[in-house]
Amino acid sequence: MTGLQKTYVHQSMFWSDLGPEVGYEAIGVCDSQLPTVAVWAKATAQDTPAAAAASAQGDNTLRSDTEEEVSDEKPKKKKKSKKAKKEPVTKELVQDAEKKVDPENYGKGVVFYMREKKVVGILLWNVFHRMPLARRIIADAEDHEDLGELAKKFRLHEE
Repeated sequence: MTGLQKTYVHQSMFWSDLGPEVGYEAIGVCDSQLPTVAVWAKATAQDTPAAAAASAQGDNTLRSDTEEEVSDEKPKKKKKSKKAKKEPVTKELVQDAEKKVDPENYGKGVVFYMREKKVVGILLWNVFHRMPLARRIIADAEDHEDLGELAKKFRLHEE
């Protein structure tokens, strides 16, 4: 750590299992204000946190160990922003949206967070064991025109 004159370039990640059927892993800048592109696919029985844990019995390299950071800084005050007027959500609006969405087609996916044409963050929804690939994509900092081709690297559509 000291004396080698090498920079530390490891990109940290975060993850959570929201239950036995849903889990995510994320890396980079995952900011809701950034433009996103998502590619979704139908999930299988192997696309759950429980199945991923069972397939990697004894493998400690699945996810990073997390440590809670303690900061001495005082929390910054948030600026008040003007909120846009929202239309009321009606029962008919909700029912129309539910008719259009087939939940089986959105069981797993990759969400790319973009800054200009570069991927700066990646969220893997029920996609496990792909964090080294996500790290490499962010570290390369290349311009990406077709994110569908990039999503193919995550093998979403394999059974």
